[in-house]
Amino acid sequence: MQSSHDDPRILLTFFCKSPDSYPNPDCPSFYRSSDGGWYGQGEVRDEPGVRDQIQNMKPHEGYLWFPDKLMDEFVRQFAKERYGVDLG
Repeated sequence: MQSSHDDPRILLTFFCKSPDSYPNPDCPSFYRSSDGGWYGQGEVRDEPGVRDQIQNMKPHEGYLWFPDKLMDEFVRQFAKERYGVDLG
């Protein structure tokens, strides 16, 4: 991976998508970013009352919806990569 000194853009590396989504290319996914964070590709929703329930949301912030299966996959892969723990 290039360092930020070589390329000032944030570089993304695919991390995971919901296991039952293959081969669909436009499903919710997570990407690791070169700036030490995460980006999510998810469904933008505007459900009544949801924004009001998210604590301390600033006007310029948004939210995405992710299915449970994707969150399960994210946790399994993250635990294995970060801590060497196989959650099955």
